[in-house]
Amino acid sequence: MDFDSFEQALHICMTATPGSDEQEAALIYCLDNAPPELKNKIADALAHFHQKQSSGCGCGCKHGHD
Repeated sequence: MDFDSFEQALHICMTATPGSDEQEAALIYCLDNAPPELKNKIADALAHFHQKQSSGCGCGCKHGHD
């Protein structure tokens, strides 16, 4: 899938069916084309999310809900 801009891909990320090929393509585009300061925030958020996965749902609440 081709995107005209980061903003277009971001919109698809938020509105596409979760787990769809369209959403995956948009996520990859966003990660590859995000402004540098946003790339750093995304990388930090993903690292934090993965650290919390062993604690339950991944949101960091440690309540174990899905």
